[in-house]
Amino acid sequence: MATKDIQVFGAGLSGLVSAINLAREGHHVTVYEKEKKIGGDLNCHPSIHMTPMHLQQMERYIGIELHSCFSKVQDFRGYIGPKKYIFSTKNLYVVERGPRPSSLDYFLYTTALDEGVTFEFSHSLTREKLRSIPDHSIIATAGYSRIVHALHLPYVTFKQFDMHLQTDHENVCLAYFGDFTSDYGYISMKNGLLSAQLSGPVNLSLERVHTFTNLVRETEGIELEKWSSIVSYFPKKARLFTKFAGKTFVLAGDVAGFLDPFFGFGVNGALLSGKIAAISIQSKQKALQEFKQFTSHLNKDLLVHTIYWHLPLKKLVLSQVMKFQDNHFSLVKRSIPGFTDEDWLKIISIKD
Repeated sequence: MATKDIQVFGAGLSGLVSAINLAREGHHVTVYEKEKKIGGDLNCHPSIHMTPMHLQQMERYIGIELHSCFSKVQDFRGYIGPKKYIFSTKNLYVVERGPRPSSLDYFLYTTALDEGVTFEFSHSLTREKLRSIPDHSIIATAGYSRIVHALHLPYVTFKQFDMHLQTDHENVCLAYFGDFTSDYGYISMKNGLLSAQLSGPVNLSLERVHTFTNLVRETEGIELEKWSSIVSYFPKKARLFTKFAGKTFVLAGDVAGFLDPFFGFGVNGALLSGKIAAISIQSKQKALQEFKQFTSHLNKDLLVHTIYWHLPLKKLVLSQVMKFQDNHFSLVKRSIPGFTDEDWLKIISIKD
């Protein structure tokens, strides 16, 4: 295959995976990133995230060893209001995102440098610049970049509150469900860092954040403060390619809609879509086949999530779901890219 000069926009997980794979195939790859250094928006990072994953399968698929960045969850408990549930930790991992050397972002960044990838920081991709970038560039920007809006893709808008503080706890995760948000709040701990996130509709208010903060204090004795917020834009439909100004761009990560809309797990989708974007440079048909395999359920799941947003008596419904033990029943089949139909149901309450 002939060597190409390839431009990747976005130095998040998907962009870095694309760059590494393409550089290993002999291409000249330049990654453009709007921030001043690796690690994303400091309003969101550093942060710790829990994600379901088949780690060895993921490593084989994307061709990158990741195990040094991921730790198995040791304790995962949740609350519906003040009522406590203990969840299974099967196939659950915690991973750090952001600029610190202990993060997955930094690991992939140094791997990309070793493969000869060039980086250009402080380089924002605007609507005007979209018109001038080369055909078949890879766009792998975060949801808060507004590139979905610039590309004229139908989207939904979310608001996200984040905070972090130091902790002595490791590999612990907490989930909170309640009327303070249409989604849920969660807390994850790893590498001496505790991070909390609360997301929901764009009108999610600080008053709701305070409700969440008070519930965490009452149930776990953890004081959460100094929150920051961002607004993110996610496409309503998963897609690998889009046309703009007479050119075709390859999409990856958030801008590709490669995000589980019900649970919000994004690490799997970012890693997988980065690999698929790299495949597309060699074979559009193969990439589309791979993309369809991993995203066939996502558009349906967005509808399920929308229904959940407007669901009355969420606490009562969730309480019943947590007690359901039939692993052959799937409310949201393959909501998490790369997971089987039943895998996610193994992560359910095992005792009150």
